[in-house]
Amino acid sequence: MTAVASSKSSIRTGARSTEAILHATNLRKTYQLGRTKVPVLRGVELSICGGESVAILGASGSGKSTLLHLLGGLDTVDRASGSEPASSIMFRGQDLTRVSVRKLDDYRRRRVGFVFQFYHLLPELTVLQNVTIAAMTAMGTFEYWRKRGQIRSDARELLDRIGLSHRIAHRPAELSGGERQRVAIARALINKPDLLLADEPTGNLDRVTGGSILDLFTRLHKEGQSMVIVTHDETTAARSDRVVRLVDGRVQGG
Repeated sequence: MTAVASSKSSIRTGARSTEAILHATNLRKTYQLGRTKVPVLRGVELSICGGESVAILGASGSGKSTLLHLLGGLDTVDRASGSEPASSIMFRGQDLTRVSVRKLDDYRRRRVGFVFQFYHLLPELTVLQNVTIAAMTAMGTFEYWRKRGQIRSDARELLDRIGLSHRIAHRPAELSGGERQRVAIARALINKPDLLLADEPTGNLDRVTGGSILDLFTRLHKEGQSMVIVTHDETTAARSDRVVRLVDGRVQGG
């Protein structure tokens, strides 16, 4: 699939396609806060093409993270009411809003990779273990042990490509913020995802360190990785092929 580097690596290469790998229609999401219903998304439509980099730009509370969570199968859409058209998230011919729990789990584990603002690394594991555990989660223990040699090799290659080969035996507490985020990116890529979803990936970093992380995303994109990056920063968004603005729960532009 994607690749941080060579043909053996864990990241796919290739040019941008005109075919949508994911197409979302009429996405609606409302949260219940006490007795009050708070509509966050009000009928969002969005397509992501193979090899494309898309930035979702919006102010805090605009629904950016909610949209990303829906696209990644981490949250569910509202059910349609009355004559309102139903929401759908089509991924390679399957509507994720209507698939079984097992298939949705498989989509989350194998087809998408997640990068979050706060890394979510396991503190008791080494860098290498934090990357390979994502493969174990996707495959199950038996399959992982059968393939563990190749998985560890892929993880080492990824970590080498992002400049962390000297840190593989370290634990998260021994790393800088930028290094932790690089580990999180390697973890997101170990299963060769079709789509990389990043939620404010530089929001917890200083300007210089954040810039190096964005450079890494740019390199991944040039090598063919499809990705969606959520941000409130215009400069970060400008690095993508396309910018989608969320205003009042609806898409403007893109």
